Amino acid sequence: MFVTKNLYQNDDAWKKTSLGHSSETIGGWGCLLTSVTMMLNGIGYSETPVTVNEKMKNAGGFQGAFFIPSVLPYVWPNSAFQDFQACEAYPAPLTQIDAAVAQGKPVILQVDWNKQAGIQTHFVLVKERKGEDYVLYDPYKYGGDGPDKEVLLTTRYKYNGAKLASEISGVIWFNAYSTTPPEPPKVTKVEVPAEKFIIYAAEDDLSLRADPSVGGYLWKRMVATTELICLEPKAQVKSKLGVQGQWIQVQDPKGDQGYVAAWYVSETKNKPASSAPVTVSAPAAGSAPKPGGAAPAPKPGGAAPAPTPVPAGALALVPTEELSFRSQPVISNETLIRKVPPTEQLICLEPANQAIPKVGVQNQWLKVRDQNKKDGYVAAWYVKYAGGSTAQATTAAAPAPAAGGAVKVHTTAESVSMRKEPIVSDASLIKRVPVNYEFIIAEPGGEAKIGANNQWLKVKDATHEGYVAAWFVSR
Repeated sequence: MFVTKNLYQNDDAWKKTSLGHSSETIGGWGCLLTSVTMMLNGIGYSETPVTVNEKMKNAGGFQGAFFIPSVLPYVWPNSAFQDFQACEAYPAPLTQIDAAVAQGKPVILQVDWNKQAGIQTHFVLVKERKGEDYVLYDPYKYGGDGPDKEVLLTTRYKYNGAKLASEISGVIWFNAYSTTPPEPPKVTKVEVPAEKFIIYAAEDDLSLRADPSVGGYLWKRMVATTELICLEPKAQVKSKLGVQGQWIQVQDPKGDQGYVAAWYVSETKNKPASSAPVTVSAPAAGSAPKPGGAAPAPKPGGAAPAPTPVPAGALALVPTEELSFRSQPVISNETLIRKVPPTEQLICLEPANQAIPKVGVQNQWLKVRDQNKKDGYVAAWYVKYAGGSTAQATTAAAPAPAAGGAVKVHTTAESVSMRKEPIVSDASLIKRVPVNYEFIIAEPGGEAKIGANNQWLKVKDATHEGYVAAWFVSR
């Protein structure tokens, strides 16, 4: 369930306010703006359609009356726009929507508000699943609507078959980096040096943080080419540029101060950060460059290298925030394949015993396969285990079960996958279960695997028998 307060675009307080840079009004065309406002309030902010309208205008978040969701993280750093998924021509992805809503994530749906031919676009925010329907926060207030009235999608929007799969014509995926933004730390401003040394953000989404670490409070995100004044001596900064694990204290054009990752900034505008040598631990033979070296170039006319096989007990990973998917474990514009959103699951192509020590560790890289079946590399310090927690490093000895007695285990994370076979793939997935979900071990001696980082455990519940990752269960 996603919890927020219902707001209405046609509220008298703002319905006549101009929408974005246009002559249209919030009351007439502000359904997406109002849905986003409700979403922002649900993840810890305090906004109205008027304040979001103004802040997005100032940040370049409108093209006329057209609202641009991808600008949101630059104004509200705790939010993350993932993607717009059109599904007018095929059934809506209900399984994915259900999973997101069950995890308390915000999902905005595009529906048809009128029986005329074609899609008369309207956007609504999902509250929860109820039977074969979704309960909505509808941004348009109809007669009788109010805080106590339940609005169901297919009861109100029923012009394309009155079924969820056909009534939903688009999905806007969002995420939040925490349910509530942490309190900002108190800081003392540093005096800008008399001789200014300027550096530039080399990629979009560069984070300005209160402390020199990926866990430091996030002040804001900045677009590529943002000009930054260094607050450290020039020689000291130049020694850090492009070096992973190093941070530089800076001031942005608005006068805000903090730290930026030295490996995402450049001394020259519109040029990538200079890449320091990177160490890659025990790559598969021929599959990765030597430490600090370049990847071998393919021979002209030669066959493409065979894809790396998925190891038994492969780890499933998700980003902790949007991260870069690269052709080599080197940070540069040339190696960037695309950006991976926090909602996408990655399959680790390295053996679990090799990958586990890297997860969350600065300067380590992991070879992975993305949802498009493409292989590449991601920074290990920006990923976590797909269940939402870290793997258990050690396993406490479990008491032996009574003769003939069933051994019960419980999941230790949200959305743990139960699979038909012990391998991570879309085809093997049976279902995802919540934290503290109970299974019975269905294999002899299986209790010895509980908590093991590279083991799969055969289990059963009232309806299914299958496999779960042993590192996500305990007694």
